[in-house]
Order: sequence, then structure tokens, then C-alpha cells
Amino acid sequence: MKKILSLLTVVAISSALTAVAAESRLENYVNKKLSPITQKEKELNSKIEAQQKANAAKKTEMEKKQAEQRAELQKRQAEQKAALEKAKADAEARQDARKKAIEAEKNYWKGLLNK
Repeated sequence: MKKILSLLTVVAISSALTAVAAESRLENYVNKKLSPITQKEKELNSKIEAQQKANAAKKTEMEKKQAEQRAELQKRQAEQKAALEKAKADAEARQDARKKAIEAEKNYWKGLLNK
């Protein structure tokens, strides 16, 4: 009985050791076969990350340019509005001056004719 029990113990231990050795060999084989794939995956991930950073930088640069263009456009619009207001004021002043000149001319002729 002791012999059978010790034999079973030896068989169990040796099968466990064999399974562990086979597992580690299998693991090494799989790692060896997968390492180029994982390396390519890492390279692709780093390229994708670099591209994303470049895209983000371009996006912020474009937003900055657009903001500058909007500011410049608003500045030009403000200048044009000021010029338009000045032109309106000048036109009104000329119109008032013309009306005053006509009124003065009328008054002059009325004064000459009424004497």
C-alpha cells in the first residue's frame, strides 16, 4: 500500500512538473511568435499617437488663425462703420450747408425785392 501511495505521489508530482514545464515552453513559444506582432502593434500605436498630437497641434493652430482672421475682420468692419458714419455726417453737414445757402439766397433776394 505504501508503495502504491508513494508511486502515485511520484506520478502526481512528475505530471505536475511536466505540465509546468510544458506550459512554460508553450508560453515561451507563443511569446516568441507573438513578439513581432506586439512590437508592430506598439509601433503602430506610437505612430497613431504622434499623428493625433500633430492633428491636435494643427487644429489649435487653425483655430488660432481663424481667431486672428475674425479679429482682423471685426477691426476692418469697425473701421468701415466709422468711415461710413463720418461720410454720413459729412453728407448731412453738406446738406445743411446747402439748405442754409439756399435760405440765405432766398433771404437776400427777398431783401432786395422788398426794398
